[in-house]
Amino acid sequence: MIKLVIRRFLPVLLIASAVAGCAQPPPVIPQTTINADQNEVRCRAVGKTARRDARPVPYSIETLALGLPVVVTCEREGFQPSTETIEPLPKPPLATALVRGARLAPMADTVPPPLVPADSPVPAGITVPMRPLLFTSPGARDRYFGRLRQQREERWQAFAVRLDTECGPYFVPPLGTAKPDADACRAAREVLAQQRADDLRRLEVERRRATFQ
Repeated sequence: MIKLVIRRFLPVLLIASAVAGCAQPPPVIPQTTINADQNEVRCRAVGKTARRDARPVPYSIETLALGLPVVVTCEREGFQPSTETIEPLPKPPLATALVRGARLAPMADTVPPPLVPADSPVPAGITVPMRPLLFTSPGARDRYFGRLRQQREERWQAFAVRLDTECGPYFVPPLGTAKPDADACRAAREVLAQQRADDLRRLEVERRRATFQ
């Protein structure tokens, strides 16, 4: 009796299994959306192995196909060309990644795109701030760059908070990774401070080079 039931329903089960296998969606290709903080901006993206020519933003790139890191340069009439870099998202713990040479991208998202594995190195998006060619006065210039500095400071502070959390006593590292020790955390804080200082120094150089009408 049992053999008869198996013989009768086995073809149905095999067909159902095949249909279920065919119904699985293809894997999502992780993409980064490139945007700018102004309208009518065109950006090009140059990776380690490929590039995308300038086109209006927003648009998305298959980041891994271009090869990380990806340098994004944006242009608009009346504004300086502006460049930001899409760096690979550091896998936790952040301290370990920094000690191993990870670079952080303050204007990129810190999470991968939706439907992409959480450990993907591809950020969901990046926003490139544009700098006007001319300012009406030194005060207008300083206010504008002050806003940009505050924006970047907030991003760097978020990295510092994450680092403190992952170096704290209650952090549970992901499966298969080790919690960073005190020496690694101390070294990572030094690396983070240096990257932050370099980033803000470049912004200050741009502020001093800005001209007036």
